[in-house]
Amino acid sequence: MKRLNIKINPGIHPGTTFFSLLIIAVFLLITRWLFDEPFFLNSLYAVIIYVVLAFIYIAFALDRITIDRKSRYLRRQVGDLFEENLLISNRSILPIFWLQIRDLSELNRDHANRIIGFLGPRQTRIIRLDSLLQKRGNINLTPIEIKTSDPLGCFYSIQKISTMGKLIVLPYRVDLSSLKIKNRPSEEGKSVRMTLQNSSLISASVRNYIDGDPFNRIHWPTTARRGSLHTRLADVNIQQMVWICMDCERDAHVCRLNNQEQERMDFIDAVKARSQYALPPDTVEATVSITSSLAVTWLNRGIAVGLATNNLPEQTILPGFGVRQQTEILNLLTFIQAQSQIPLAAMLLEFSSQLNPGNICFLVTPEESPELIQAARLIKQRGVDLRLIHVNRASYVPEQYLKRSTTDWRGIRCHHFAYGDSLTSLSAIL
Repeated sequence: MKRLNIKINPGIHPGTTFFSLLIIAVFLLITRWLFDEPFFLNSLYAVIIYVVLAFIYIAFALDRITIDRKSRYLRRQVGDLFEENLLISNRSILPIFWLQIRDLSELNRDHANRIIGFLGPRQTRIIRLDSLLQKRGNINLTPIEIKTSDPLGCFYSIQKISTMGKLIVLPYRVDLSSLKIKNRPSEEGKSVRMTLQNSSLISASVRNYIDGDPFNRIHWPTTARRGSLHTRLADVNIQQMVWICMDCERDAHVCRLNNQEQERMDFIDAVKARSQYALPPDTVEATVSITSSLAVTWLNRGIAVGLATNNLPEQTILPGFGVRQQTEILNLLTFIQAQSQIPLAAMLLEFSSQLNPGNICFLVTPEESPELIQAARLIKQRGVDLRLIHVNRASYVPEQYLKRSTTDWRGIRCHHFAYGDSLTSLSAIL
């Protein structure tokens, strides 16, 4: 993918060699005045001429340098290796003796430098950059800082090239569909199957039309009423419906990352220890990765999946099937943040009306309040197969949570997820 290049913030700065030459020039001027020797005067002229030529050279050296970022990827996942090529072109008649390239985009948090050697006039060089994606969201692939100098380093020039382009980084997730998942209905589903009969099919309502939707799914009454195309979603069997409720309450989450350097060190240590991506010490990222892994796993099993959060404004995705549903859920989880002040227990009391007997409902939360446990038990009493994934906050910030949890989880199927655990451990609750 080719990026449009715009140069901003040019700058010329003196180097250490300039000050050395300045001292030499003063020395030559004094010795010429004292001894009246032609050698000192000629040397002074040579120093002055070089300084002037170096300044002229460095003033125009980077004016015709262009950089194109090219990659095959527009969407990747956290933990993936993002590969791209930088096409560096010198369109000037002036040679570049050396060039330092520094990626200042959000893609590279440590802003590593790359240096290339001599780049002649009208020449092009290609270098390859590899970056481990550590942050979900919409990453701006800009800017790139370039730096060069004259042969003796008398002056050096720094410019920033702004490249237009974005990379969508999806949450880190693991597909557990290849692992053994029980294929039978839940016990709650068995107990109510005979009573559901004709009501076991419900309509998943309608949504705005998206390019690619089949025309035989257009809901014409809603289209006529609202004045825009709407698609009717397929009816879903409630015996094959999974709801995932993710906790987005700000006060429920904790993070051990105090600064960027600490985050980088934790990531490097994790890579050295495990030779694979490890979730950062942030309960928000843990809940997002758990939620996306559950959604992808059940969708790949052919089960309808819906997503509900206690965020503001309310963010709910009705149950659906297939790749389109997976894309919609992952897009929401890519940008979601824990900024709500609504407890998950309060959201569950309102949301419980959408849960039918036989549904599977996952709660993904670091909260362990008595109100949440009570709300979960009320939902379970309605015949819903409730499964709680508790993200253990004590394992993320142990110095702030020294008191051992005394929450009574009896009667609720629960899986405790601690910092350092692999997402594959979620197979125990599937």
